[in-house]
Amino acid sequence: MRDHDVARLLDHAVATVELPPGFTTRVIVGSRARRRRRLLLSGVALVVVVAMGTLLFPPTGPPSRSGGDGISVAGPSVQPDVLAGIVGSDGRPATGEQVVAVGRTGTETVVVLRRTARAEETASGGRAAEVWIAADGDHPRRSVDYLSYDLGCPDGDQVCADVRSTGGGLGLAVARRVGGRLFVLAQAPEGRAVEVVANGVRQPVGAASYGAVVEVVADDPYDEVQVWVTLADGRRYRIVWAPGSVLTD
Repeated sequence: MRDHDVARLLDHAVATVELPPGFTTRVIVGSRARRRRRLLLSGVALVVVVAMGTLLFPPTGPPSRSGGDGISVAGPSVQPDVLAGIVGSDGRPATGEQVVAVGRTGTETVVVLRRTARAEETASGGRAAEVWIAADGDHPRRSVDYLSYDLGCPDGDQVCADVRSTGGGLGLAVARRVGGRLFVLAQAPEGRAVEVVANGVRQPVGAASYGAVVEVVADDPYDEVQVWVTLADGRRYRIVWAPGSVLTD
C-alpha cells in the first residue's frame, strides 16, 4: 500500500476514532517495511486437521450477494501446515500461542500473529499484530509488519468503551482483497458472537475466538463494512477498522 493511500485511510480513521498521539506517523513509517518471503507452504484448500478438539463451524447466516460462503478456521488446529515457514517478529518460527486469527480468503490463508506492542500503546490498552499471507502453492509472506488494534472505539459507542476499559480485548478485523473478491477476517474473545454487515447485508458469523472469514460485497470496507460483536448479556459493540487493516496487493 502506497504512503498516500495509508494517509487517506488514516484521515478517515482519525475522523471517527480516538487514537494515541503520534499513531498516524508510526503507521505510515511502518507501512514502508519490505515484505519477506520464501520457504515452501503446502497448498491446502479448505482442510482443517482438528488437533485441539476445537472447530469453529461456517456461519449459518444468509450468504453475501456475491454468493460466497463464510469459512471459519480454528487457529491451533491448522498450526502444523499454516505456520510452516513463518518467522515472527522475534526472529523465531511462529507458534500456535502467537495466533490471533487465521482463515482462508479465497485461495489464500491469512495468519494474524500477536507481537509485542509499543510501550505507549500497551499503556493505553492497545495491542499489536503482524499479518502473513500464504497463497496456495506459494511461499508465505509478511503483508503487515505492525498492525495496532484494540486502540479505540467509534464516537458514542459506550458499550465498546466499557469493554475496552476492562482490558479483556475488543477483537480484530482485517479485510483482504484477492482476485476481485473481498473477505473479512474477524476475531473476538471467547464467549462473544461476531456479525459482519456489508451495505446493509447482515452475515452472522458466530464464535470466532481464533478468527472466522466471510466474503462480502463492498467497494470501501472503511465506509461500507462493519464488524459487530455481541456479548453474552446481549450488548453489542463495533470493532474499529484499524489503519492498515485492509490488505491489498
